[in-house]
Amino acid sequence: MKAIAIAPASLAPAVAEAIASRMDLHLFHSINEALAYIYTEPSDMIFIDGACLDSIGVRFVHEFKSNAIYRHLPVVAVFEPEALADIDWSELPIDDFVLNSSDAHLIASRLDFIALRSLREKDTNPLTRLPGNESIMRYIQKLFDEGREAAIAWVDLDHFKPFNDRYGFSRGDEVLLATARIIANAVKELKQEPSFVGHIGGDDFIFVVPVQAAKRLCEEIILRFDMIIKNFYNDEDLSQGEIISTDRMGNVKHFDLMSISIAVVMNYEGRYDHYGQVSGDAGEIKTCLKKLPGSNYMIDRRGRK
Repeated sequence: MKAIAIAPASLAPAVAEAIASRMDLHLFHSINEALAYIYTEPSDMIFIDGACLDSIGVRFVHEFKSNAIYRHLPVVAVFEPEALADIDWSELPIDDFVLNSSDAHLIASRLDFIALRSLREKDTNPLTRLPGNESIMRYIQKLFDEGREAAIAWVDLDHFKPFNDRYGFSRGDEVLLATARIIANAVKELKQEPSFVGHIGGDDFIFVVPVQAAKRLCEEIILRFDMIIKNFYNDEDLSQGEIISTDRMGNVKHFDLMSISIAVVMNYEGRYDHYGQVSGDAGEIKTCLKKLPGSNYMIDRRGRK
């Protein structure tokens, strides 16, 4: 990880040493210098000395955090312990803080915690708050490395784009949130390990459960989805059983109501070594599922001895 530090002279030595032992640390003595570097050399974290958080420093952090490209970067303040009593936290636009201390272990633990939380938050889907692609791949690869059997299921929504086009992105987000809750709750209620739910992006999700639970869980997810999805359509579309729209050329288009497809791949007895293999097999199953009407699931049992 690469870190930027902003301090009038030097960062507290104990804190600077702890950061440098974990990250590639670049120290700047002015906010403008730091900004110029960040815009050309993207960083993972910004540390700012409490002495820099005057009115100018606070305004800089506010402006920086309002930038859509850089707002995800965590800004961590470095304070002296005695300064805490005078801080108005409601006016301070930072994500976390570290205290200068003679306890090197305390500083190190705090930095490790902040770094790990930052990684989790960067890989969390902003809409559903489910783990994103990096966490998904790490979890599945860990399963393979440990030789654990598991059912890995790719979930996506059929005819989601026509719905989005007709009802708008806000309504589409509501469908994605409802789908995420259906999957997450079904997996949680199972109370078996391994268990995992992630959001790949858009209308694509993934979940991991024990092999013996896959069939029952797929059926439960489809049942719940088909029950609630009708609530998102107006009466006209429901009575027609489809969305009827006209494109720019005046052609009438017919789109089925949304359904859900679940492609399940089984990792039996160390069948897979890496994520790419299992993802490829899931893609083949999804192609077959897309040819079927309505909500469906398909379990790939190849590789079972």
